[in-house]
Parts: sequence; C-alpha cells; structure tokens
Amino acid sequence: MNSRDLILSKVRSSMIPFPGAELPTLPPVEEFRDLDSGMLKKIFQESLTALTGKCLFARDTKEASEILMKLASENGWERFSSARHPLLSELFPRDFFHGKGKKRLYLGEPEGETDKARLADIPVSIVFPEYFIAETGTCAVLNQTAHERMNCYLTPACVLVGKVSQLHERLQEVWDGIMKNSENPAMRGEYVLVTGPSRTADIERVSVLGVHGPKNVYVILIQD
Repeated sequence: MNSRDLILSKVRSSMIPFPGAELPTLPPVEEFRDLDSGMLKKIFQESLTALTGKCLFARDTKEASEILMKLASENGWERFSSARHPLLSELFPRDFFHGKGKKRLYLGEPEGETDKARLADIPVSIVFPEYFIAETGTCAVLNQTAHERMNCYLTPACVLVGKVSQLHERLQEVWDGIMKNSENPAMRGEYVLVTGPSRTADIERVSVLGVHGPKNVYVILIQD
C-alpha cells in the first residue's frame, strides 16, 4: 500500500456513516384559529400589500379574466409566459392569442425546458400556486420543470392565480401536503415560496425591487 492509499484508507475509516435523510419538522405553534374565508382574505391582502404586492379578488373566473385583461392593458403586456394549467384556458378569451397582431403565449420548450433568451423578452408570467399563506402573504408554488421555475424569476412582473379555497392561515397548515409531495420519489421539482416582489438591500442598505426576481407581483384569488 503506497502513501496515497494509506491516507485514503484512514480518511474512509474515520468517516461517520451518513444516516438516512430525515424531513424537517416545524416547531410547535399556537392553535389555529379556524378563520373564515373572509378573514383569511383580509389578512392575506394586508400582508401582501405591506410587501408592495397587489391582491385582487374575483367572484368567478370570468371576473378574474377581466381583471387580467385590464392589467395587461394598463401595463402594455403583449407577450405572456406560463405553464399548462386547467385555469389558463378560462382566464384568456379564446381568440386572445390567435391571429395577426394578437398577443403571444410562451409555454416553454419540449420536455419542460425553457429558452432563457426568449423568456427574457417576455414582460409577465402567469403562475398557479398550490397554496396561499395569509399570515405572510406568501404563495407556495410547486415547480416540476425548468420552465415553471424560470417563470417565478425571470419576468419583470408575475401574476399568481388561484382559488380562495387554497388560502390557509399559516405555513404549518399546508406542511403535510408539501412533505407528501417531497417524499414522492417520482416527483422532480421544488417548491418556491413567493412572498411579494423580489427585494434586496445589499447595496448601501438601500431597498431595491426586482433584482433577483419580479419587480411587480399581483395575486388574483377567485371565489369558489
């Protein structure tokens, strides 16, 4: 055995066996207050507004579509990025993306990849979170493809759309659901917690929006 092998042998023998990974547990918290949807909506809106995000409520998907069309008109959005989702076809009129001079929708490349150069020219993404957390104004987004992940980061604006029934008071209430997906070996992806627009104060402690993600965040919650 040469000196290299001897050293490696000693390193291996001194290594502590790595135990099986354990999922983290959340610390105990006060009892949930079983708030009604009206109070949850109020808390979520206040929390998101405090973070300079904007929360809008719709009675149904038709009104949600009208809100989205108004936002598109006010902000001059001509191109959109999103992933396939049942709500997508309900939010946009059938002829919105068809014909000469119409808007354009980018759903990513084959196998869930994304063209970053193409996405960089798109002003807004439409994202569909799995959960909404009232206490912090947070949207929990399950991303299973590269394109879904990029939608959370690369566009200057992000519109997150979901149902009021997906709204919960605290993260602890949805933790079991998040862990169930995380334990599934067939699932490839990650959760992203979107809590208002991207914000940093790294440079001379001056708060700047939009450095690491969208500068403008809108949440549309549809009553169901």
